[in-house]
Amino acid sequence: MDLRRAMPTRLAAIALLVLAAALPSATRASDTTSPAAAQAVPAGPPVTTHTYLAATPGRRDALARFIVANWFEMDRIAVAQGLFRSYRLLQNPRTDEDWDLIVEVVYNDACGYACVAERFEAIRGAHATVLVDGLGMKDLGRVVRSVGFQERPAG
Repeated sequence: MDLRRAMPTRLAAIALLVLAAALPSATRASDTTSPAAAQAVPAGPPVTTHTYLAATPGRRDALARFIVANWFEMDRIAVAQGLFRSYRLLQNPRTDEDWDLIVEVVYNDACGYACVAERFEAIRGAHATVLVDGLGMKDLGRVVRSVGFQERPAG
């Protein structure tokens, strides 16, 4: 969905920035009138990111509450501003893998985070971190990896 900032309390930023670096640099066609710039947005279905998180032992629920109170508060604003389509939290039913939760973010186009990074960073800059049980992200868990993908039509 889904990498926020290199600060420990905002590890999601790291995953998003890694994904953005892997995507071609582009500008939205709607941001310019240049035909060359319009061609810079990668063609294809919207980018979806999955950011895998591992909770500190015994803190899976607290990590989920932290994600909702912090990442999803910023994501709610981003959706309202049209920066991306949706976000959600998925939980691993197993406990023997290297991840506990996934934050999924669906962007509006194939450009993904690269096309909204500046505007999302303004949202992040205005957000005050909400601690859960007095703990921040570095105490509750860590980002394991972030994967970006696009839907492939059947057939």
